[in-house]
Amino acid sequence: MTADLNVNDYFETVMLMIGWVVNNALWSSLMQTGLALMPFIALIASEWFRVRQEGEDEGNKGVLLIARIETRLYAMVLCYAFTCVPMMSLSFNPVNAIERTDASGGSCNVAVIGQGAWGSDTMNSIGGQTAEIPLWWALVHAVSKGVTNVAVSSIPCAPDLQALTSEIDAQSITDPGLKQELGEFKRQCYGAARNKLFQAGNTGSIDALAALDHDWLGSKWLLETPGYYDSIYAGRPIAGFPYDASRDQARPSTGPGRPGYPSCKEWWADGDNGLRARLHDEIEPGVWDSVRSLFTSSAAEDYVIRRMISHRAGTAGGNQDMAVTGYGNLDGSVDDVLSMAAGAAGGAVAGVMGKVGMDMLKRALPMVQYILIMAVVICLPFVMVVSGYSIKVAGTATFGLFALWFLTFWWELARWINANLVDLIYNSDAAKMGYLAAAQNSYDKLVLTFVEWATFLILPGIWVAVLGWAGTRLGGAISSGMESGTRGAKAAGDKGANMAKGAATKGK
Repeated sequence: MTADLNVNDYFETVMLMIGWVVNNALWSSLMQTGLALMPFIALIASEWFRVRQEGEDEGNKGVLLIARIETRLYAMVLCYAFTCVPMMSLSFNPVNAIERTDASGGSCNVAVIGQGAWGSDTMNSIGGQTAEIPLWWALVHAVSKGVTNVAVSSIPCAPDLQALTSEIDAQSITDPGLKQELGEFKRQCYGAARNKLFQAGNTGSIDALAALDHDWLGSKWLLETPGYYDSIYAGRPIAGFPYDASRDQARPSTGPGRPGYPSCKEWWADGDNGLRARLHDEIEPGVWDSVRSLFTSSAAEDYVIRRMISHRAGTAGGNQDMAVTGYGNLDGSVDDVLSMAAGAAGGAVAGVMGKVGMDMLKRALPMVQYILIMAVVICLPFVMVVSGYSIKVAGTATFGLFALWFLTFWWELARWINANLVDLIYNSDAAKMGYLAAAQNSYDKLVLTFVEWATFLILPGIWVAVLGWAGTRLGGAISSGMESGTRGAKAAGDKGANMAKGAATKGK
């Protein structure tokens, strides 16, 4: 008989498999040494001793002793058989996503937090070792996972902006030539256009939305306004833009059949060889599918490209600082970028530092959860033997395992709230695309960071506190284990942010 149990994460699979392998080994040693039988011997001895203490006026001692031993023995044997004796061969079946249904009845799938990349085959061994599981714990696993998955599936389908931005942040510019061209475009085109704008004294009439548009290389205003990108040219011949006699005749290093000097507008917006088109091709097609499912406006593509090359997104490969320059130096050095960040408001810096720690914490939480479940599984043989195969102790362990598995729902709910905060607060495509481009203001960033802290830490905290209402003391142990297990990850993230802050202020 095989127990084919569902799991949502590869790390969870490994932790559970090794937990049950060790559990089986410990139970086997308890059986071989006879320690597993000690509770039965202790039962007989304790009941005999109690009958002896009651005196001669209690009637037939033999009948009384047998009745008491028989009553407790039935309960112990049932607990022993269902919670201790491995009966079913163990294997794990990956469930990569939990199905949800949107308002129109369509389905949408969401991967639970912490999901790793893995195959679709079942896993029934680790290091060549297989495991078996008692009937009761197999049932607990199945019911706990089922209830948790039902709860997760009840979370509404909604655009997951955070997941999309994480996908975009994972994209990188792999073409070295494209990176170099972006740097040249920034210096020769964007820098010159911005200086021309300020020298013309037109900045006083620019509203907030226009200023946001001006703050990146592909500014629509600079592209469409005469006298800016259309009248500024590349500083050298650019491959993919053929020689044009009317434009390039007096320029060096060019001629018929050779590359020419495109205008900045052509250099950026050309449909085949422009920087925008080449950056578009650097992003995986799956990301574009996600963007089109969330936004109907074609402007969303510009926001995606903006985020990928923006140093404020923080993870795109290469010269991420090219997209945004501000009003100061335009040389694009790391010191300049960090100095601009260090010059931001103290609240914004604190928010960025908290975000780093929060990102580390969110990645650590499911891993610590699975490690705690593994620890409970390993402890079960000792706990059951020492408790004398107590049904009450088995019930407490059952409730504890369910509580640990159900933490997944609270983190999924917290992730949904966090991912949809921008839409829930503003309910506008402009705000969502601003979030997508990492262009929201510092105050909003700080608020969102603190709300994120609250949802990921307070919601599970309430859950473990409510466990006490059911009369169990597991809540404190679970809360303590999660806190101590993730403290290091959060500290590491905060330390990294502090190092970045120190580097930003050094020498400036």
